[in-house]
Amino acid sequence: MKKSISILLCLFLMTSASAFAAKAVRLVINDGMANNNLRQKMEASVSDLLTEINMAVARGEKKLTLSRLNMSASAKESLTRLWTNDNFRCPEEEIVEKCLTTSNGFQVRGIPLLKIDPSAEENYQEAVINFNKNGQIVSFYYTINPELYTHLMMDIMKSGGKKNEITDINRRMQIIDYVEQFRTSYNQKDLKFLNQVFSDDALIITGSVIKVKKSEVMPSDRVVRYSVKTKREYLTNLANAFRNNQYINVAFDDITIVHHPTKRDVYGVTVRQRWNSSRYSDEGYVFMVWDFTDEKQPKIHVRTWQPEYLDKASGRKLPQNEVFTMKDFDLE
Repeated sequence: MKKSISILLCLFLMTSASAFAAKAVRLVINDGMANNNLRQKMEASVSDLLTEINMAVARGEKKLTLSRLNMSASAKESLTRLWTNDNFRCPEEEIVEKCLTTSNGFQVRGIPLLKIDPSAEENYQEAVINFNKNGQIVSFYYTINPELYTHLMMDIMKSGGKKNEITDINRRMQIIDYVEQFRTSYNQKDLKFLNQVFSDDALIITGSVIKVKKSEVMPSDRVVRYSVKTKREYLTNLANAFRNNQYINVAFDDITIVHHPTKRDVYGVTVRQRWNSSRYSDEGYVFMVWDFTDEKQPKIHVRTWQPEYLDKASGRKLPQNEVFTMKDFDLE
């Protein structure tokens, strides 16, 4: 009798979850869009997309049906790759958000998502959807922490207000956009995007903690050893990681954007990275040098990674003055 009740309960929970996931989703843009026709078009596009995602979950399908949706080919390809590697659904029936204007079109943030795998380290995510000026969806990726985004935007506006430079504001906003794409590219195992954003001669440095014998010269028993890789070597290693890990979840926190003091087109970006995969997890600092000489295709010339902890068990962190910044690199 107890066994029968347990089976019925499991079936009920499974059916309830599927029914919930299959509910239609409606986006309402409540601010930031004066053109009613364009607003309705964007609302319908997002509503159809999120409903399709939930329906695919309910049907138990491994692929999304995106052919009839108002999305660019690259957005469809990117979302398909993300959803294949990181299944999720939208838990809300109605989402009310404002529309932001970007240099290339429009943006809606704060799209709630729940990962299907209940064992995922971070079950809740939010997505950002970008549109071109005609209201077509051109990208869909995970956002950074909403509070962090608000803080960064306040800093950007203060900085831009002091300098009165629209170009600087736009570039800093682009950097946030690229950081979110950068993060999502790991989750969706997208080597194509990473290959595009790194310059061919990019300097890539990775640090790892090693144990050493204490001495007068070396007072600590743990130091960071650094290795230098070319773009090709880095991407080859990353391809192996993508292939050997069932999933990869990357999150970025504590983002700092610094304009080079003399080079107008160069910015330094520091983020705290949390990497969690089926085979390996770590926490550390990523520093990148972005070059906006080509406004349409900015490139990363330097990418470094350093462990946050020298010894996590004892709470001993890498000294802050050892974390790479722009001053550590001679940019010709």
